[in-house]
Amino acid sequence: MTYVGIDIEQFIRDPYGTGIQRVLQYLAKEWPSEEVQADFVIPNPAREGEYLLLTPEQAAELIGLAFKHREPNDDVLGIVQAFVAGKLASRDYTTVKLGDLVSLYDTWLLPEVSYLPSVLERFEIFRRCMRTVMIGYDTLPMTEPANYRFKPGNSAWVSEYFRLLAVADEVVCISAYARDSILDRLRRERALPIRVAHPGGDHLEVKAGNATARTRFTRLGTLEARKRPLEILEGFKLAVDQGLDAELLYIGKKSSSDEAINANIEQAIADNYPVIWVQGASDEEVYELVNQSSVFLSIGIEGYGIPVLEAIRVGTPVIFDGVQPAGELMIGQGALQVACDSKERMAAMFSAFGQESKIADLRAQVSEANVPTWSAFAEQVAAATRY
Repeated sequence: MTYVGIDIEQFIRDPYGTGIQRVLQYLAKEWPSEEVQADFVIPNPAREGEYLLLTPEQAAELIGLAFKHREPNDDVLGIVQAFVAGKLASRDYTTVKLGDLVSLYDTWLLPEVSYLPSVLERFEIFRRCMRTVMIGYDTLPMTEPANYRFKPGNSAWVSEYFRLLAVADEVVCISAYARDSILDRLRRERALPIRVAHPGGDHLEVKAGNATARTRFTRLGTLEARKRPLEILEGFKLAVDQGLDAELLYIGKKSSSDEAINANIEQAIADNYPVIWVQGASDEEVYELVNQSSVFLSIGIEGYGIPVLEAIRVGTPVIFDGVQPAGELMIGQGALQVACDSKERMAAMFSAFGQESKIADLRAQVSEANVPTWSAFAEQVAAATRY
């Protein structure tokens, strides 16, 4: 039996910081404990130098807090910290010292992007005495720097994170795109183990599409420039000006890297374009909105694109363009690539798929049962940790 420690300090320090909470949640929910024994490890907030060991079930409960209904200004970090403090007070977690971690585990897994000095220093220490594994998402802060804002003095730790991706004993990548960017951009030695494991979409029950009477295009996720939220908006406005009768729905919190994105969406709403912006929705509310949509949009650059799988799972067809690994996986099974690389082409896409006959043709291809599964993903990650 292999024993692995899984470092989730990044999550308890900044629950929404990396945007991959779903991966963490289902890594915990689907971890194959009969094959590899795992603890999810966090620092003890009440005692420096001490760590709490969570079972996969406890970790899934903790990470699940990120998916509860939230208002835009809710203090999710405070909610997570209060939850940990409550569990600590009830003695539900095992506590150990740093040195104990070295003796407890054969492998150390870093499942989330992190630029925290404590996380990276700990990984480097353990790299010298046990097997180390990372989940690799992308190198977008290096290839798309305009989309990211780092605190002053943080650049050295950003570089350190990517250095560790290049030297870890094994890296499990969420897509071939992520793998290739790590090999090419970070110059990871090709002789070192690196594999692809696709995150799943089967956390949602299969549902038939239930689109509203008025055509609705929906875009879900963080408002980063690399995901083309403004290009989508401008193309939609042009199509509406040309006679399109449809609405555009944004689901997601405000951009933290580009205030102009927020301002432009708010201005379009003020100008009475049929644009809707939903923030702070719960999981259930998000998926109901997607289920009621005519078309789901995923445009721009994604390391993977779990929302694409979620849309197909609830019966809504997907139009994508750009770097979209999940979209490419589902071509012909509910996803269609349409060129949207200019304002005019974006508007043409909206106009074409504003027609019910085109939407019906695309909806007929939806294959909800064929999305990748979380159990297969967790098994691949666990396999990489075996000593």
